[in-house]
Amino acid sequence: MGEEDTMSAMPGPGPSDAARVAAFLDVLRASTGELPISANLESRTRVIDERIAGAGLGLADKIAVFKALAPSAEEDIGHAGTGESAELRMERLLLSVAPEDLPAFKFALEYDLDYKDLEEYVFHDIDDVPRQLRILDHLKRTPASGGIKVLSDVDDTMYANLIDRRYPKGTFYPGVLDFYDAVKKELFAAGTPPRIHITTLSARPNPVAGKLEEARLRSLAAKTKDRLCPSALSGSITSSTLGTIESILRARRRRRPENVEQLQGPDDDGLFDRLPHGQEDEIGRAKFANFVRFAAIYPEYRFVFVGDSGQADALTAQLMLSDPLSNALAPVITTFIHDLRQSESDTASVSRAFQALPPDLVVRGTSPAGRGVVVFKTYVEAAIIAYRHAESLQGLITAAKLARVTCAALRELDTSRGAVSAEMRARYRQDAEEALSLVSNAAPQDPALVEEAKKIRRLLD
Repeated sequence: MGEEDTMSAMPGPGPSDAARVAAFLDVLRASTGELPISANLESRTRVIDERIAGAGLGLADKIAVFKALAPSAEEDIGHAGTGESAELRMERLLLSVAPEDLPAFKFALEYDLDYKDLEEYVFHDIDDVPRQLRILDHLKRTPASGGIKVLSDVDDTMYANLIDRRYPKGTFYPGVLDFYDAVKKELFAAGTPPRIHITTLSARPNPVAGKLEEARLRSLAAKTKDRLCPSALSGSITSSTLGTIESILRARRRRRPENVEQLQGPDDDGLFDRLPHGQEDEIGRAKFANFVRFAAIYPEYRFVFVGDSGQADALTAQLMLSDPLSNALAPVITTFIHDLRQSESDTASVSRAFQALPPDLVVRGTSPAGRGVVVFKTYVEAAIIAYRHAESLQGLITAAKLARVTCAALRELDTSRGAVSAEMRARYRQDAEEALSLVSNAAPQDPALVEEAKKIRRLLD
């Protein structure tokens, strides 16, 4: 990773004092002496604020106390909830974090590879809307960073899984991690490795599947040898389950003439007909709702979304770009949709939302501007399109970043020899040749790019 790919490290919170945290939790949880609990809220708040101010807590201590106040996964599953007393203490503790410490506070809660992130704490563990609004007002005081957060789908976006049959199941797409690394611009805590921090945007249920989500996050980190450090936004169990079933059955039904026995189960037709259609779109709307909450927590960032054509990610992308709420709240630079089609006539690999994308919203290399829905077949092509539209995309992809994505994709493609179809290998070569031409054209202004162009040429040869 080069300097242009990442932001400067911010001061980290350091280690917490376990004994001090445990002792303070006892003090913080103690009764404020007010009866009943709903009365004299102002007095109770003043007592709690005094306890926090007098405790001499460091930032790491506050992070540990905040996490301890939140419900555990078991309590979430049992619908025990947070309780008014704990909510009040979580709110006051968060509001006590100085604005200059908010980036490190958020980072610690976002990228610890458990199923709870800041959105979960603020919008699920805390149910009281006035409290949520006070917290959001405080988070607006976070110093501007100029950063870019990447939100990404996982299945058929990061690796082949549900619908994509062009790669073996579970195959990470060549160049995908370096593409994330190229477009993200994320502050990271000093003392932590400069990993690729992204947020997976899902409609999977939380907290019912919270531990499963946590296991998936840790699995993604392990599979990428800790290059990737993801957090997760989850959604509704109904929209996720039914929407995924609809996507899979739709793909099987449309592929039936190609391989009836393998792809069609005996009850596929009946199940597809009985399923309430439109659930895929519910996934898209659930992801957008998650994004809106996430953007409210990170007003200091801009955003990029990466999804695929198989489910309703195209609808999520469209809403991010055109919904008034998104426009008022979140600066979305652009969105990317991985085109899973094997040919233009392949309707099995695309959702209704993808087919319904307004033509003037779809971005290709020759489009007048890059803000929209960038449709791509390979991550090299995605980088090429973003580079061609660098002016309208605030320099999202530079020539150096394009070169690194291209080299990574070619190296990874070489290690998967035989696993990727000849057609897709030819497509990567075609895109890499185009990337080489673009990098070579930029090379006279930057001698370092001459070496990058040589690397691409060697990999192609």
